[in-house]
Amino acid sequence: MLREYTERYYPDGILKFEGNYKDGQANGYGRSFYQSGKLQYEGMWANGVYHGQGTLLDEDKQVIFSGSWDNGHPRENIFEKSLDSTKLNEYIDELNSFIGIINVKREINNLINFVKLQRLRKQEGLKVPKISLHMVFTGNPGTGKTTVARILSKILYELGYLSKGHLIETNRAGMVAGYLGQTALKTEAIINQAIGGVLFIDEAYTLSSSDEYGQEAIDTLLKIMEDYRDNLVVVVAGYPKLMDNFIVSNPGLSSRFNRYIFFDDYNDKELIDIFKYFCNNSSYRLDNEGEHILEDHIKRLLKNKNENFGNARTVRNIFEKSIAFHANRVMALKKYSSIDLELLMKSDILRSIE
Repeated sequence: MLREYTERYYPDGILKFEGNYKDGQANGYGRSFYQSGKLQYEGMWANGVYHGQGTLLDEDKQVIFSGSWDNGHPRENIFEKSLDSTKLNEYIDELNSFIGIINVKREINNLINFVKLQRLRKQEGLKVPKISLHMVFTGNPGTGKTTVARILSKILYELGYLSKGHLIETNRAGMVAGYLGQTALKTEAIINQAIGGVLFIDEAYTLSSSDEYGQEAIDTLLKIMEDYRDNLVVVVAGYPKLMDNFIVSNPGLSSRFNRYIFFDDYNDKELIDIFKYFCNNSSYRLDNEGEHILEDHIKRLLKNKNENFGNARTVRNIFEKSIAFHANRVMALKKYSSIDLELLMKSDILRSIE
């Protein structure tokens, strides 16, 4: 069958593809479009995937990759950035300065060394294996999973593994539509936004419920993860037991996610240090009596915690309430000093935890 020019449309009538088709697939020159109508890819195709010269764009018209493609993958190796990058060292230092999460920092530093070594091997003319860095983050709420994913996206960009280094956060609601057939399009759209960076799917286990919509999202995710595994990192996150069940629920998931990082709960000292970090970062100080009250409260919370305990998120809420009560107290003073403007006192902490 000869190639013929054709147009394909989304169910709502928006142009999805225009170009040459053969045997029911894109072959030759063609252009694809996001469901928003914006240009996604322009260039050569073979058997329905990018092949030859072409340019892939995100929905903000920023170039994800422009050059030669081979069966849907950028042909040039993306290990092109310098390992002496100042920003790379800054991001690694920032990661290592995070309070607690010792195991997480160890695992991420191991990953950094692995990627660095592949680059050194390439420079020596050795074969470099195809690297897939899709990961599973497990842990309770407020243990830093999103924060680590955000800094990881920047580190992998500076290492040359990712072409953009941004983070896209989503969950079931961001991937599943109200009708079968629409979910695949919605999932594909959010993943396309993440190409060149990290896609962080929170509470990913909710996709493996018995309904067909979640399965449609998973099937779409698995295909694109494989197609863009050298310029996309997917991080699925959630409670440990639920995530274990999620991964084993589908053979495709268990084969694509081979890196697991566990985020432990913070202890009382780490949570106090996190509160002080919030203070220092916003030019506040905590007086001694206030610190003692906070310590006692956090120890009680830890003693009686359940799986819904918010860890650093709980501490942040206490901090935000404290500075609100501090503002009311200071503004009620007839006269106040520069110390009054920055000092959180016992009364501010007490009112925030009541």
